[in-house]
Amino acid sequence: MTSTVSSRTEDFTAVLNLPASPATVSALFTSAVGVSRWWGPTKGDGAVGGTLVTSFGDHGVNTMRVLEAGPTRVVWESIASDGTTPTGHTKEWLGTTMGFDIVPAGTGTELRFRHAGLTPQLECWDDCFAAWTHFMASIETFAETGTGTPFGA
Repeated sequence: MTSTVSSRTEDFTAVLNLPASPATVSALFTSAVGVSRWWGPTKGDGAVGGTLVTSFGDHGVNTMRVLEAGPTRVVWESIASDGTTPTGHTKEWLGTTMGFDIVPAGTGTELRFRHAGLTPQLECWDDCFAAWTHFMASIETFAETGTGTPFGA
């Protein structure tokens, strides 16, 4: 069950209760293969200090520097891709962080997500809110069935 909680002044947040182990959930955020399963085609290194680059076709790419990559917490910072000029929402995302807190809960896992800096004041808010809501559901679908609904799937 997804519980999306965002006010008109706060960062985008979501809490998901997932029927998957913490290790399975953590693996979705700590490798390019894992991120590709729920977000979109991703290349790169999910270890601390690494960079993950997720492609959204004609919409461009999101490049994330990995700040934390532990079994209970993963944090990415949105950065500019080498050799590109950020446009649209990518420019608004620069310097924002995405945090994934992975908490054992009964027979599954509670995932607490926060995109710090993604607020209603940004021009991309409505589109980004809708997209994150979709990708949170993709994580849920992956946890339930083993197959997510990433971009391009």
